[in-house]
Parts: sequence; structure tokens; C-alpha cells
Amino acid sequence: MGLSADERVTAFIGDGQPWSREYAIQRVNQAIDSNEISWFIVWRDGVRIGLFTATERANATEIGYWLAPAMWGQGLAKVIVDQGLQHLQESGITDLMARVAPENIASLKVLERHGFIRQSHDAALVTLTRATPQA
Repeated sequence: MGLSADERVTAFIGDGQPWSREYAIQRVNQAIDSNEISWFIVWRDGVRIGLFTATERANATEIGYWLAPAMWGQGLAKVIVDQGLQHLQESGITDLMARVAPENIASLKVLERHGFIRQSHDAALVTLTRATPQA
């Protein structure tokens, strides 16, 4: 299951623990079966290197992304978010949110560079939002 079993990737996701194979399969099936969840697999040279997620919530679509540790520090998180946001905007999705662990400084910077604004912060999560003007 790759990224979901890597503790470096899951450190800032949910309870911070790597996902078991069973749990990863459950989450994939949930994404496939749901109209509210979209996962976009990121490929580079024929290898899966990341994931962009979009989940409809009550007031906004929550985004998230994963990137293989071997790809960290290459500016690829920015590219993943660029492409994911472009797809959402083209689909008419304009109100966005993200939740990030406060110690995940790199992710906070990526999101803030994409126009996300911090709305709330506690010990566990920083919540950011972004509203894209409709064309």
C-alpha cells in the first residue's frame, strides 16, 4: 500500500500511525464508493509518488495531499497542489479548506503560498480556508 504504510508520510495524518493493509483497502473502497471523496494519484516516470485528495464537507471541500519521502524537497508538493486546485476550480469547486498539524511547517507554507489563510489553530490542527472568486 506504499505511502499509507510509511510512517514518515502518515506522521501528520489522522492518529499519525501507518495504515494497515486492511485499513488502506477500506479507505480506497470508501473513496471509490463515495461521491463526496475524490483521490487523484500522482505519477512520475511510471511510479506513483503522491496523492491529492478532495473531500466534500458541509461548508467547503477539504483538500489534502501525500508525497513519497524520496520526492520531498523538490517542489513537487507545490505542483501537486497547483494541479489539484486547478482541477477543482475547473469543476466549479471554489470554497476550500485544509487541516494541517501545526508542526508540519512545509505543508503550511505550501498552502499559504496557494492563498489559504489560517482560520483557527489548536494543539492538534491548523485549519486554513481559501475561497476562489467565481469566473
